Amino acid sequence: MVRPERLPRGRKGSAPSWWMPWPVVALVVVTVANYVWQVPYYLHFYGRFGTSPGGLTVPLLLTFLWFLLATVLLVTRRRGGVPVMASFLVVEALFYLVHNLSGAAGRDLPAGDVVLLVASLLGYVNTVAAVFFLGWLFVTRRQSRSGDRRTISSR
Repeated sequence: MVRPERLPRGRKGSAPSWWMPWPVVALVVVTVANYVWQVPYYLHFYGRFGTSPGGLTVPLLLTFLWFLLATVLLVTRRRGGVPVMASFLVVEALFYLVHNLSGAAGRDLPAGDVVLLVASLLGYVNTVAAVFFLGWLFVTRRQSRSGDRRTISSR
């Protein structure tokens, strides 16, 4: 990831650990909100009936850990941050694409069920955020390779 030149340098030439470009902050907020909303969604649809879709909790937790790892690697500018985050985003975008192409697009926006409506809207926002962030990673990575020290956030 590329740093704006005006940022103070920290240890080993990195920006301070508290600094994150706005696309990273937006992605983290949207993705964490989506994962957190899975709790009321689960309770609303499965908890009241005493049944649950078998085995969905484990992939949900594993993908959340994948996202956390990618975020930590990316923000701390450690090796592998970009590919780990990119792989997570590709899988997330493909998941929602397949979900929507399966016929769920539009049908999962009922006005009478707030829990499902919010879960669906968060899914749509996550899809857009994943595609946008992949593009942002591509642009900032190309800039760093071509020697351009500016980033999208510093323009």
